Amino acid sequence: MGVASGSLKLGNVWKVIREVDLDAIRREARASFDLVILGEPRQAERMRGALSPDGALAPHRFIRVNPPPGGATIPNAVIVVAPPGPRSADLDSTLRYLADRRIPHALATPPDDDAAAIDAAAAQAAAAILADLPDADRLAFAHQLPAFRLPLYERIIEDTARANASFAFTSGLAEAVPILTAPLNLGDMIVLTKNQLLMGYRLVLASGRDGEPKKLIGEILGVLGGGLVFRQMARQLVGLIPVVGIIPKVAVAYGGTWAIGRAVVLWVTEGRTASSDTLRSFSREGLERGRTVAREIAARGRASVAKASGRWDRLKSHVPGLRRRARAQAAGAAPPPLPPPLPPAAS
Repeated sequence: MGVASGSLKLGNVWKVIREVDLDAIRREARASFDLVILGEPRQAERMRGALSPDGALAPHRFIRVNPPPGGATIPNAVIVVAPPGPRSADLDSTLRYLADRRIPHALATPPDDDAAAIDAAAAQAAAAILADLPDADRLAFAHQLPAFRLPLYERIIEDTARANASFAFTSGLAEAVPILTAPLNLGDMIVLTKNQLLMGYRLVLASGRDGEPKKLIGEILGVLGGGLVFRQMARQLVGLIPVVGIIPKVAVAYGGTWAIGRAVVLWVTEGRTASSDTLRSFSREGLERGRTVAREIAARGRASVAKASGRWDRLKSHVPGLRRRARAQAAGAAPPPLPPPLPPAAS
């Protein structure tokens, strides 16, 4: 059974992703980091407790509170905790210092000291920091600190869905495949399926789960029941599309990937497998989002073609032979004939 069939066997999965170093992604999730919390000691400690998986009684070892100034270590990120209301000069100075050094940071101002307010402030700060963290640091933060997980789920799914949509657009320019009879060819499906597998693996690691890569990939396949195969998802989505063309193909590539990502998140967050109705709902929502993304990608593609055409027109205006031919064509005249070949040299 090949990778384009209705379900994937684990052996075929490794054929699709054999060149990817899954252990390196796992090491990325397990990497150490340095998150610093600054602020009034009691509030800062409560923030550390809200961010730590096991709460205030077991603060995470990679979170420091109010370290002494002048240390040689530059933290990966900083959360500054302050009371709501007007900001002090010291607070402004601290935020300016972090911004000048481009250290990812967030200001948390919980309205009061109850646990719900601290948890909400921690979630908001985590989302703000995650947006500024380098790609290489995000997975470690989410794998080890729950507050960072939801925003990373969304980013992983969106980035992968857009990457697959862009690939479908590029490949669609080079081929003419009727969307209703062959939504994606074999080469498309191998690339898209590989991206979806890696997306699922990153989502599982971001949820805090760990284990051998082969075991985790097997669990993903078991939960989705072979749903990672793009042909199966594409057929379902294509039934919702009444038109033919590259835009629907790009929408399918985005929508199928987005739906699969949501199904994996449902499993890692709630421990349940997406039902057929749920998956159909994910597919419809993903397709609707995909149409918007497809139009954006197509518009950028047309703009790039127009820009390249404009550069070529400017280049022709500086090449004498091409300039004369362009003027003649613009005037409606036949282009000048090419000069005769040189006579052979006398022997």
